[in-house]
Amino acid sequence: MHFYDKQVYHNRPDKNSYLISSFLSGLLLIGAYPPFEQGYLAWFALLPMLNASLRETPLRSFWVGLLFGLPVNLYLNYYLSHVLFLYLPFPLALALMIALVLYISFFNGLFSLAANMTNRYGKVWLTALALPTLWILVEYLRSAGFLAYNVGYLGYSQWNYQTILNMTAVYGYWGLPFIIVLFQSLLILYPKRKIPQANYYPVVMVSIILISCGLTLPSTFTVDKGDSPLAAALVQGNSSQEEIIERGRETVVQRYISLTEAALDEAPDIELSVWPETVLEMQINGNGEHPEPLHEMADNLGVLLLYGARIYEEGNLYNGVSLVRPGSGKFSTYYKHRLVPFVEYFPFEKLLNRILDLDLLLGRYTAGEDITIFNINGTPVGTVICFESYFGNHTRHFSAAGSRHLFVLTNDNWFGKSIGLDLHAQAAAVRAAEMGIGVTQVANSGITISFDYCGKELFRSEKQEETIITTRLDTTRRDTLYTRYGDYFPAFWAFFLAAAMTAVKLNGNKESRLKKEGHPPRESDR
Repeated sequence: MHFYDKQVYHNRPDKNSYLISSFLSGLLLIGAYPPFEQGYLAWFALLPMLNASLRETPLRSFWVGLLFGLPVNLYLNYYLSHVLFLYLPFPLALALMIALVLYISFFNGLFSLAANMTNRYGKVWLTALALPTLWILVEYLRSAGFLAYNVGYLGYSQWNYQTILNMTAVYGYWGLPFIIVLFQSLLILYPKRKIPQANYYPVVMVSIILISCGLTLPSTFTVDKGDSPLAAALVQGNSSQEEIIERGRETVVQRYISLTEAALDEAPDIELSVWPETVLEMQINGNGEHPEPLHEMADNLGVLLLYGARIYEEGNLYNGVSLVRPGSGKFSTYYKHRLVPFVEYFPFEKLLNRILDLDLLLGRYTAGEDITIFNINGTPVGTVICFESYFGNHTRHFSAAGSRHLFVLTNDNWFGKSIGLDLHAQAAAVRAAEMGIGVTQVANSGITISFDYCGKELFRSEKQEETIITTRLDTTRRDTLYTRYGDYFPAFWAFFLAAAMTAVKLNGNKESRLKKEGHPPRESDR
């Protein structure tokens, strides 16, 4: 019943046709991402790769997935070349770029191999449900551990499809790729629907139920409108990396102070000014004092200031966010939890930096441990920093703790005007729909962007421009299943797949035993 047939495979005139079609499949998927934004392609682009994964030999199925991943992963991660080739020797930068693309594509190969092996159980219904389950489990595996890296995930291609996006309130991000792959697995397996005991149509019903629940349940969730919008000035100073890293810290701070003053002239009712990641550098050393220029600005303008900084405390370096209150010395901070691998965190970082002898030191940051909720004149808000917005199971803790808005503070100037800025901004839409609260990203060089509690885009800035956006941010929040239960969706389907494969295996052993004993298996045993 499974697709692969050894005799047919070896009699095929062109054994490489499936490898070629899989590579073309990866090329087609590129169209679902920036700047093309044809997200509907994600619902069809995987078909050649899925078909090849099921029809090839197990070993070649791995290469099917790997070749599928190479073009799309190179395209989605080429933005990193802006950093690698600028700060590292060319041979090392090239080697790292190749290693990254191969590493990510390895997971695509792992998916194809697992899909092929599952298909060999010979059950159409099992294959149909295994394909989407394996896809999200492989993505989940890629998001775990020290090397966690979520950029370019399949589900993010749906960020601007509002109806589809709202399913994340029920299933989290994981519901998006699951349903996309399930739809294509049903198309692949449709010719097998007439096979006895195929159980194709029950799987169709499962997909209909999943989609129906994802589309309808969010409308039943409790929505709290909040007391009042948050009057804020979002400051995008467009400071260069040279100013931020090597020199000009005072220049950067003064630029942001001037822009905040201009924002207050434009909208005097502003109660909060938000600056991006690592605008300044500061030492705490137990005294918990903000730099004097920030105190003076807050006191003179009567505005709260939420800003990102490199913070040295008790011998550790943190990537942090802090809040300045007018007339108050109270010090509250949030320290980044999810550090960027090989940049903010790396084992043996002293040895690495000694070998590379770079101006930019790598791997020196310490991860934070606590979730901090800032009180903005009675409105609780949370903040995450840069890379953290790719991790829904981290950001949801802020919503669960009562936050009515989430700020993402980032400095994406490392990547010029590349699609890296677009990919990062789009992740905020998914986080907003998952948590049921508004999410606003404030970026040094863009994209500064805001989404409402359903993930609908409200406004955005251009890339690499100096600008201020004065706005009233909605504090509406919706109680979502994902905020409450986190990544239950991949856990459920992992359990289902394990149980289903075990049941099929046991039933197969029972049929084999009955056949050896001369008793044909009963229909109920099939």
